[in-house]
Amino acid sequence: MNHIIFDVDDTLYNLMEPFQRAHEELFVKKADVDCEELFKTSRIYSDEAFYMVRDGKLPKEEEFVYRIIKTYEDAGVIVDQEAAHHFEERYRYYQKHIHVPEGIQEILNVCNKNHVVTGVLTNGTAQNQGRKIRVLDLGKWFAEETMFISDVIGYTKPNPKAFFAVQEKMNLNPEEIWFVGDTFEVDVVGAKKAGWHVIWFNHRRRPMPETDIVPDIEVNTVDELYQEIKKVIG
Repeated sequence: MNHIIFDVDDTLYNLMEPFQRAHEELFVKKADVDCEELFKTSRIYSDEAFYMVRDGKLPKEEEFVYRIIKTYEDAGVIVDQEAAHHFEERYRYYQKHIHVPEGIQEILNVCNKNHVVTGVLTNGTAQNQGRKIRVLDLGKWFAEETMFISDVIGYTKPNPKAFFAVQEKMNLNPEEIWFVGDTFEVDVVGAKKAGWHVIWFNHRRRPMPETDIVPDIEVNTVDELYQEIKKVIG
């Protein structure tokens, strides 16, 4: 039987929601840009800042501020350190109210109903990602020992070792593992290099990078993801 491992951020919940609410509260009158495009840019700088912190090139306490300043700078809006910290405060507040959307809940329910072995693999710190896991109440669908955070396992996606660590700890055959994630460069590339199958949940409709690596399946909506998950389950 196939096994399914899920990414968390912007896969099991809408990562844009707390960003959008903070933006609308603080900067919407200053930045005449589409919030989703702004959010996509923020995700690029989020990954960049994350790896800079990991490699000792950026202090941890400046990670979020860097992301916000660079994002708005690209949109032609100057955001100083104080304003970026304020954005972070409001963003963290709204993060406490995130939830698993109904359509994703249906997918997780059908996996459980069919006794599919599932898990999660997410980049981030034990503190931040652990808090999200609790707020989202992922324990309803996943056993604690099948939820993996890069900070804890010691490897970060797209490093294949992050995927190998999950595979080893769950005692799974890579040929039977499907990974579901939204970020091509992190989720698709990492999982494919580990020898896993991949469903690219491209609901932000990002263009596919020019690379020899391709997902096994690409979907753009929750309904499409549901249908493909049912096929994987068999």
